[in-house]
Amino acid sequence: MAAAAAAARTAPIQVIKRVWERIAPLSLAETSWDNVGIIVEAPFPSAEAKQVLLTIDLTPAVCAEALALPSCSAVIAYHPPVFRALKQLTLSDPLQASLLKLAARGISVFSPHTSLDATPKGINTWLVEPFLPIAASSAPVEASSPVPEGFEGAGMGKVVTLKQSLPVDEVVQLVKKHLGLAHVQLATPATAKPISSIAVCAGSGGSVLRGVKADLLITGEMSHHEVLSFIANGQSVILANHSNTERPYLAAVLRGWLEKELNAEAEKGWEVIVSKVDADPLRVV
Repeated sequence: MAAAAAAARTAPIQVIKRVWERIAPLSLAETSWDNVGIIVEAPFPSAEAKQVLLTIDLTPAVCAEALALPSCSAVIAYHPPVFRALKQLTLSDPLQASLLKLAARGISVFSPHTSLDATPKGINTWLVEPFLPIAASSAPVEASSPVPEGFEGAGMGKVVTLKQSLPVDEVVQLVKKHLGLAHVQLATPATAKPISSIAVCAGSGGSVLRGVKADLLITGEMSHHEVLSFIANGQSVILANHSNTERPYLAAVLRGWLEKELNAEAEKGWEVIVSKVDADPLRVV
């Protein structure tokens, strides 16, 4: 029993869990509804496996990609692949089959989700990066409380007040360039005005951005009626599709950051890889 406990403490997924607290403590997540942390802990991991695959969604294609890697220890899937209680685990369900195949190969699954949204160097901070050079102030929409030491400024969403206003069209071009997109969706009120303040929330941000005093709101998706409500209030809205507001962060920020933190541990040799097959399921045709 003592040997089994020692092995569990040194398993790769336990190293990842420990290191993650230096990036985005799980206490920052919206724990009242979110499901973060170790989703699947493989029972027979290889202590020598030090490849980590980053993805937004754990799809069957991403599972196959992980299984094809020579030394994969874990998949870090931003969106929790298990969100509600499961009554069974079978191969007839594509997601459950992926989890079973990964576990059988000693590959664990970890999900950070809203902890990565809320951390000060997280996705929402990255989303406002194009506007920071001309920002007079920047703050979370909803500040986290309590905040772990060293993570001051954590919270959901981000609001930026600009030193100088920008035309809506210029903001659109900055957003498209930052996200690497050819197209976004734009809604503007009947009387458009220059943009002096911007609020962002990665993913589906309608509820977080509701009531925020900002000229323009940027998120992945909103309902039809949420968009109508915002523009009736005199606010413009940019929608980029849900995961398009999240996925570029993996390569731009998280890959190098996580690899550096993992290799700061006693045992080096970790490699963090961004999935090549993870993609937004929707495309413009």
